Amino acid sequence: MKKICDCVDGNMDVLMYDNTIKKVRDLCKDDIVYSVSYDGEDLTFTRGTILEVNRRKSSAVRITLSDGRILISSPCHQWLSQSGWLLTYDDSEASNSFLFLQENTYMQGIYRNIPLNIKESKLYMAGYLIGVEVFGKSLVPLRGGEYADFVSPDIEVTRRVYNYYKYFGVETSLSDFCATNLDTNEIFATKKLKASYKDVLKLSEKYVVNKENEEFRRGFVAGLYDSAGTVNPIKKSLKSLKKDFLEILEKGLKQYDFDYSYRSEFWEGALLGGAPELIRFYNIFKPVNKLPVENIEASNIHQENNRIVSIEEIRSDNLYEIVTTSRNFIANGIVTHDCAVIDQN
Repeated sequence: MKKICDCVDGNMDVLMYDNTIKKVRDLCKDDIVYSVSYDGEDLTFTRGTILEVNRRKSSAVRITLSDGRILISSPCHQWLSQSGWLLTYDDSEASNSFLFLQENTYMQGIYRNIPLNIKESKLYMAGYLIGVEVFGKSLVPLRGGEYADFVSPDIEVTRRVYNYYKYFGVETSLSDFCATNLDTNEIFATKKLKASYKDVLKLSEKYVVNKENEEFRRGFVAGLYDSAGTVNPIKKSLKSLKKDFLEILEKGLKQYDFDYSYRSEFWEGALLGGAPELIRFYNIFKPVNKLPVENIEASNIHQENNRIVSIEEIRSDNLYEIVTTSRNFIANGIVTHDCAVIDQN
């Protein structure tokens, strides 16, 4: 048995399971990454653990996708296409029985570019708070008076709201609280946030004028999502939103090329695209609540973005072998095999 070097370029972006991005060259043993389970027909997203990272020397091949993304790997590396696993390039080293990528092959993975790790800016935080205030199914509504109380079934949502208000100098406190879910009558322990109603109102009036700002809208979408007391942004009730706030939501999704439907007769919105777009949603908007993507079907929406337009040999001294428990990971948005042993006998 002969092992042919099977590796990928160290500069490519790997999608981590916590919805952050890490370069291939920066991966470490025990890192948790997004992976897929693929049986020849159905593809679902799952998680994998990095077992080994080894730098290697090898010839290299550059694959260019129709949306401009670049994939670089050794010739014998395997990528997941809509026809199954295919080797990158026929350089005469691999057996004639193997199948290779070609121009116009459609690849499997995320169908749009995922940006590098986006930070929580000042306008993001302001937008988040206003999104929480505008629509909160499971929050105690804002009322007139000296203080406003917030209660969410997710303590981490309440903690984020608390930390953001403290950042803006709003008089705020947290205390233990026993809440009741009005939909199910469940009683649960959580935290109650008490904030100065006057300060909250002033903050909203000061920053809502930034509704055309990209960062404000990004935070607004995240706050709107988290405040609803649900972990499913695929189907979101919008019936309590005023039209102008709905427009902020729509613009926030469109500025990152998300497809979104809105049925006014049901006052209901839906994020389209299934698991790949949900992963991208979490990566960009950074909400607290996240639905396990293992439960959501992978859609082929925007598959044209993953079409190969060129394959060419290049030089690269920055290649890495990656070994995972799941036998694959996601690099530059495309599902790639980990290091494999190819039998050349």
